Amino acid sequence: MNDSDTMLTATRKSAMPSRFQPTASRRTPPMFLATAHATGLAVLGIDFGDLALILRTHVHSDHFGNTAGVAQRARCPVSYHLADQSLADRGDNGPLQGIGLRGRLLARLFGHLSFDPVAADVTAADGMRLDDFGVAGTVLHTPGHTAGSIALILDSGDAIVGDTLMGGYAGRAVFPTRPNFHSFADDLPAAMESLDKVLAATRGTLFVGHGGPLCHEDVARWRATHGADVRSSPHPPGDPANLSSGGSCWS
Repeated sequence: MNDSDTMLTATRKSAMPSRFQPTASRRTPPMFLATAHATGLAVLGIDFGDLALILRTHVHSDHFGNTAGVAQRARCPVSYHLADQSLADRGDNGPLQGIGLRGRLLARLFGHLSFDPVAADVTAADGMRLDDFGVAGTVLHTPGHTAGSIALILDSGDAIVGDTLMGGYAGRAVFPTRPNFHSFADDLPAAMESLDKVLAATRGTLFVGHGGPLCHEDVARWRATHGADVRSSPHPPGDPANLSSGGSCWS
């Protein structure tokens, strides 16, 4: 769960896939922060004052926990979907719904972790464009992991999908570029329906919150083996057999 401060780094000239949430920069749009810490910003030559928006894919401590501190230093708006407002107001992960045995064990460790509450200055509504913040992309509401989970669908065909799914197994230690269920989902069938929407809206790389990056083709193949009703899978969520054979895009 320690990947939470790393994100996709992209500039007009290049893209360096890392992991996590986009935060727009006024100076060199589109720019996605590599970390939420001053040292990480300095590596990219970015000051907190350059930030135009802090966009969170969902409200859990590992993605949202440093939002208050970053927003205070950057003095820029915070954005997330209002279906996660109750979590943000409470400043608590709440009870986590573990997927598979491993997920249920982890839920006991990470459930109800606290963080500083932060109000949304900009609602990350479904269909919202981010051009005004220097990012050529559209917000897609992807409920399932949490009620207010979102993905950022980039005009390039890539997407930042948060925790709709994850890469690998055993905390991404095994095959991190192969699709798998995330450890937690408030509503797993809804998460899979959201993944279908992401696949329909993209054609390139999917950047996930843990593990990855994932190839669209690999994710589509993995999804095809997990039917409309995920409970019909021959392997329960969390089983290593759920891992895609992968390998078509990433070594």
